[in-house]
Amino acid sequence: AVEATALFCGEDDRFGTHLEVYPRPDGTIYICGIGGRDYITTPELQASAFLSSCPPKSDRVDAASSAFKLMSKLYATKGELSHAQACMRPCPPDAKPYMGAVQGWSGAFINAGHNCWGIAWAPACGKAMAELVLEGSCRSINLKPFDPARFTVSRGRGGRGRKKGSLDVGEQW
Repeated sequence: AVEATALFCGEDDRFGTHLEVYPRPDGTIYICGIGGRDYITTPELQASAFLSSCPPKSDRVDAASSAFKLMSKLYATKGELSHAQACMRPCPPDAKPYMGAVQGWSGAFINAGHNCWGIAWAPACGKAMAELVLEGSCRSINLKPFDPARFTVSRGRGGRGRKKGSLDVGEQW
């Protein structure tokens, strides 16, 4: 039996990776965090939120394999790569997930944009969102920093001076 353990590695400048290693009960190992991502621009995302293809980059797969070979003698001598894949990971501009009620939509909530931390944060985020949805507020953490509307331009801002959302933050003249 494989223990339910994950290994989160720091940045490895030799390979430009920050591996996450997940042993699986069937004896295989899932490795992610190889970097080398492409960013989707706002116009590209607005045109089509779904890519028809997201192929892995062979140089990044090679980098991850090389990095892991230094961590595992077994993989270095007998390991085989069974398959490689790539995916899109949502990451808001401030690297904080969107968690909370969706402004303007009754009963709609979002819990997304956790980047590579979705697996690690799932229990805490699930608890926070369950509290919000079922009880109307979150008791376990302050969701304000994760407000889904934090990048939304407020309607009717008007007025003079600098604003952050609808709040005055600068001089009025």
